[in-house]
Amino acid sequence: MSFIINTPLFSFVVLIKAMRNILILTDFSSNSWNSIEYSLALFQGKIYNFYLLNASDIQEDEFEHVAIDNGGLATVKKAKNSKKEFNTLLNKINLSPLKGKHTFSPIAVESNLLNAVKNQIKLHKIDLIILGTNGLSTKGKMNIGSISEDIITKVKCSTLVVPKDARFKGLKEIAFPTDYTYFYEAKLLQNINHLLEYKQSTFRFVYVAKKSAILDKEQLWNKETLHDYFINCSHTFHSELNKNLELSIQKIIDEYNTDIVIMAAKNLNLFEQILFRPKMNSIKYYTKTPFLILH
Repeated sequence: MSFIINTPLFSFVVLIKAMRNILILTDFSSNSWNSIEYSLALFQGKIYNFYLLNASDIQEDEFEHVAIDNGGLATVKKAKNSKKEFNTLLNKINLSPLKGKHTFSPIAVESNLLNAVKNQIKLHKIDLIILGTNGLSTKGKMNIGSISEDIITKVKCSTLVVPKDARFKGLKEIAFPTDYTYFYEAKLLQNINHLLEYKQSTFRFVYVAKKSAILDKEQLWNKETLHDYFINCSHTFHSELNKNLELSIQKIIDEYNTDIVIMAAKNLNLFEQILFRPKMNSIKYYTKTPFLILH
């Protein structure tokens, strides 16, 4: 069951085709508010439809956790009155200097979160999903969490993951890890450009490999395609050879003060280790650097 909440703070407007549709997942926590603030700053000066989704039967809350003695995590759960929480949230958005001319539609759903997200994508023709994360898994290892993993791998929609300590400071530096095996990476970047408008950014294409930095013919072709697409934009190519791919990403982030990391969802083997199956617990980017996964 789902309902869209009407309050004095919110009124429906006629959907304008030129406007884009963005779905933000919220559990009303500080981490989810951070993802909203980041989104408003990211899209400042534009006009989008934001759909704020809260699913009432989420099995795991990634946004707020409390550590326990045995090294695991105890999930903080609160029974929430969605209407009251949404009223508070919308009021907070209205008071934000970043609100702009966007529209905000609060949606409460008594449903599995994954199914709820899929339904909203179809219903509102969502272009982008945004979710906040605490950067912790239930086993205490650093990654972006199981809910994020389900959304990214099971929902065919580009997803922006905003860690708890991420603060928007512009998109001057963008890292794009790749193994040059997916031909349509340039097309994906083109499709997302209408949202991010990163023409003034510098792209750092990072070839990450565990064994060899030598490219075959197909990889060279795909690399050249990326170069051709960004011929009029600032971009560089880097090679990082390391058995721990997350170390390669951390090195690039630190060296260039990276604002966001963009990856292709089709590069499953690549981003699985970087985001979901890390071998090291000391990596910092899980709590500070936003990741945009493109479909």
